[in-house]
Amino acid sequence: MNPFVIDFAGGMETKGVCVGSKRLNICLVCSHGGHLNEMEQILSAFEGHRVFYFCYDADTTRRLPTAYLVPNMAKNPVEMFKNFFRVARIFRKERPDLIVSTGAEIAIPAVLVGKLFRIPSLYIECGAQVKTPSFTGRLMYWLATEFYVQWPELLAVYGPRARFEGSLIDEAPRS
Repeated sequence: MNPFVIDFAGGMETKGVCVGSKRLNICLVCSHGGHLNEMEQILSAFEGHRVFYFCYDADTTRRLPTAYLVPNMAKNPVEMFKNFFRVARIFRKERPDLIVSTGAEIAIPAVLVGKLFRIPSLYIECGAQVKTPSFTGRLMYWLATEFYVQWPELLAVYGPRARFEGSLIDEAPRS
């Protein structure tokens, strides 16, 4: 059973995890730029729930409400390692019910720590990935509780755990 289903047109259906009208505490994980833009496309899905962000420190992320900003770890293994401890400290404080990520590699420590805390996660592969998977997507396919792609071409590339519900930006029709 899928615990969470995101309707890219807006709205989130919960199955099995959320009972009644419980207000969820949701951690939104994304890097700046296009990944943040994609996250903003689905914000209406989280109406009625409390959200906080785990993002890289950048001009575009400093304006976000309730955001935990960390140095960009890109290809820096030291910062990646530090982010495991940073996100664990944040999760102990915030106690999220769900992690939602649109990438990029900042999702890796968040989802791995989330697994230790038994927090379900939902990963949405970047819309720029039309025919080939991203590095982060290849990892998140196996780590995330739910895994979405934005193009039907990626379903065959990833496998049966991948779901296609449409595109956040280009509005590709559902098959």
